[in-house]
Amino acid sequence: MSTGRAKPLVDVAVVTAPPRTLDSMTTPAEPTPPGHTDPEHGDPGLIGPEHTDPEYTDSDRIGPEHSHPGHSERDHGDPEFIDPADGSEPEPHLRNPGDFIAAVPAMLGFMPARSLVVTVLREAVDEPGTATIDVVARMDLDSPGRAATGQLVERVAGVCVRDTTAAVLALIVDDRATAPVERHRGVRSRRHRDLVCALEHRLDAAAVPLAGAWAVRAIGPELPWWSLLGPARRGRQPDPATSLVTLRQVLAGRPLRGSRAELTDVVEVDAAVRERFRPLLDAAAEAAAHRLAEAVRRDEPESYGRAAVRNVLRWLSAIEAGTLPNTRELAEMAVALRDSTVRDILFGLVPGPHARAAETLWLQLTRALPDPDRAEAAMLLGYAAYARGEGPLAGIALEAALNSDPAHRMANLLDIGLQTGMPPQRLRRLADAGREAAADLGVDLRSEHP
Repeated sequence: MSTGRAKPLVDVAVVTAPPRTLDSMTTPAEPTPPGHTDPEHGDPGLIGPEHTDPEYTDSDRIGPEHSHPGHSERDHGDPEFIDPADGSEPEPHLRNPGDFIAAVPAMLGFMPARSLVVTVLREAVDEPGTATIDVVARMDLDSPGRAATGQLVERVAGVCVRDTTAAVLALIVDDRATAPVERHRGVRSRRHRDLVCALEHRLDAAAVPLAGAWAVRAIGPELPWWSLLGPARRGRQPDPATSLVTLRQVLAGRPLRGSRAELTDVVEVDAAVRERFRPLLDAAAEAAAHRLAEAVRRDEPESYGRAAVRNVLRWLSAIEAGTLPNTRELAEMAVALRDSTVRDILFGLVPGPHARAAETLWLQLTRALPDPDRAEAAMLLGYAAYARGEGPLAGIALEAALNSDPAHRMANLLDIGLQTGMPPQRLRRLADAGREAAADLGVDLRSEHP
């Protein structure tokens, strides 16, 4: 029985078609003084007349503040992340906090709630005055106590502090909060400002500016936002559905889900199917052992792996034709994945013409297999989602893999890469190695249709 692991703190989306923010998007802000709290009990507190919140105007912009007090200029070097956009669509530019907030659900893949969302920016070398969004990370907001807050801030720093980072943006989504008014700081303002203060000073220690921080009760058309850093600002959000970033995600076939729970439901185990699998797995394992023994007896051990890979391609062709494998075939597939050589070859399906069908197959297996076999399928599902840029789904799939087998080496490596914002392009080595290993067996993963 699996011991499982704790719920991951961070959902990370490495943005594969990154929008850009304008350099003037945030009003320059002085660093928040250490130990800053609201007057008296702080939440709610009072704002004097000198702190009234003017309505947001187009002159208030958001982006990296290169003149941020307390930060020296840094040589950020060449960015590891390359924008794959081919220029056929308009380049999304986020011109103010409302634009940025409306784009967050599309970049994450779901609507965040009670969350801290941080966005990592890098300088856009091809367009002066702009910054490109590299990584968006979401963390559960409720973390009682200073120790938990410190841990949260350290996890944020683990995502944000890198050589290519120009600046970081922060957004708090909290349905319990209220917007500040002329003489009232708003409910939960002290908690939110303390968190932003701790985050700002942790990033400051690494010479990474926190260029802007805002709060909302929820993300939606005409809902209010307000600033948490620097001069008091507030405004109204545009409709997320009309965001060019949302349009890009939809056109790329990435659904926008209503909540993180909808993502976890995608990989939830089907208990009834799982029970039917157990005896079928035993039978499939016995048959596979017989085929392997025969291959060794003929002095052709590679024929076992070749046949297994070609069976996978046959099942993928059936999926592409609209037919899902039956339970017996899924059991055969699960046993084939127990062979690490076969499993590693299947990394080579992504990217490629069979990538979508492969992801459908891994999802079926993830929902059906008992532990520890489920770990292999969930890991491949996480890899496929990661490779195409759907980081939150990848994280949930890898979480399922590690719950099934906490010692699974590849799932742990992929999870570490995702949690630290490693670009999907870095996964190409696994895919290339898989295709090379398949070629050694005489199988072309890109073109072969048994």
